[in-house]
Amino acid sequence: MEPELMRDLAHKAAELVVEWSEGLSEKDAWEGEFKKELEEQFMEDAPENGRSATEVLEQAAREILPIATRLSHPRTFAFIPSSPTWPGVLADFMAAGYNINSATWLTASGPSQIELTVIDWFRRWLGYPSGAGGLLTSGGSAASLNALVAAREAAGNPEQGTVYMSDQSHTVQVRAAKIVGVRSEHIRMIPCDQCFRIDMKALAHAVDEDLAAGLNPIAVCANAGTSSTGAIDPLEAMADFCEKRGIWLHVDAAYGGFAVVTEKGKTLLRGIEHADSVVLDAHKWFFQPYEAGGLMVKDIRTLERTFTIHHDVLQDTLWGADHPNFSDHGLQLSRSFRALKIWMSVQTFGMAAFRKAVAKGMELANRAGEYVEEHKNFELLSPVTLSVVCFRINPAEAHLDEKALEEINRAVLARVFWDDRALMSSTTLGKTFSLRLCILNHMTTWNDVYETLETIERFGKEALEDQK
Repeated sequence: MEPELMRDLAHKAAELVVEWSEGLSEKDAWEGEFKKELEEQFMEDAPENGRSATEVLEQAAREILPIATRLSHPRTFAFIPSSPTWPGVLADFMAAGYNINSATWLTASGPSQIELTVIDWFRRWLGYPSGAGGLLTSGGSAASLNALVAAREAAGNPEQGTVYMSDQSHTVQVRAAKIVGVRSEHIRMIPCDQCFRIDMKALAHAVDEDLAAGLNPIAVCANAGTSSTGAIDPLEAMADFCEKRGIWLHVDAAYGGFAVVTEKGKTLLRGIEHADSVVLDAHKWFFQPYEAGGLMVKDIRTLERTFTIHHDVLQDTLWGADHPNFSDHGLQLSRSFRALKIWMSVQTFGMAAFRKAVAKGMELANRAGEYVEEHKNFELLSPVTLSVVCFRINPAEAHLDEKALEEINRAVLARVFWDDRALMSSTTLGKTFSLRLCILNHMTTWNDVYETLETIERFGKEALEDQK
């Protein structure tokens, strides 16, 4: 394309995105469409001849991109939402425009140094030693897989390997364990206490039983903020346990890890610095666009020993120990330049702004938890640890059984989904159906949370009336 047209199209694309962002809070937090309708609209042969690029941009902006969960919406409280900074968005545009492949130092010296810088920020925030390191990944799934491959190799690639995690752990840990060769029956799901933290006695019993049976523990997976409740496992006790038994400790901090940049978060996550590996997702609580996962290891050599494999066609990329290749740290060779968005965002706003934004999520969640406890129609179902609030409609005077309560709360969830601007999700705690708010967006206000809780309470009252 001619440079002038390139500029015009880039300007048009930016206009469309800014226009979308400006009006986002007035829209619903979710919009979807049935597959049949979308197939009729888009399932066609690739065109033989092109059309106006402006027209294509407009169609993408009006007919495709809005038909999704609006993860940046200040009232998106479902799952683990994301609210990227504008410098982060621009960084992805620039990295794509410069067509960076962050595979090796030869292909991307400047970008590789920026990734090393960002990784060192993570290292300091976690409290890791100077020999620690890592790499940026697509997300927590890839990071966990890389970590468990390293854990398996560190254990000597044993047969009959076992992996341990709580029954609140994210399914990506199970998937990663299966991919690295752990049989399904050797993935131990350890029960939790009343606060949804792993039961240390049950963990010790499971490990001792497996050792006595001739099995080989590869890793223990700890949670630093579960997706369901935000619960944090006893990290210091788990680190001591794993060190004494020589077992790799892997911490899933994909959601909760960036709380460590705040004083409160650093206290809550005490012990994370002893883990052999930690997963962090900057596209969650560090306000970056997808994809921005990350893996940190206490000793960078554990990744290098696992993933460094000589390849003749890449022999010219070997610049020595002072010029690391990120392809030697994980499963990807071709890699996008993910670090730029984190670097540009922090350089633009400074860490004081990030600490304030992370702390705001915790403050709003604590306030929402207090609101739930103060209102007789609500029941708080787990402690508010980070920024997740689990609760349900349960008026004490109604004396409802569990089946009736679940029906009412499912009805409330559906009403919010279809009839309110907000979007929330649910989880199951033990056998209890729970409504769930996850508050991460730096644009969310108390009014957003308050009005959503008021609406939930109103829908709950109406659902109770319908049952009478």
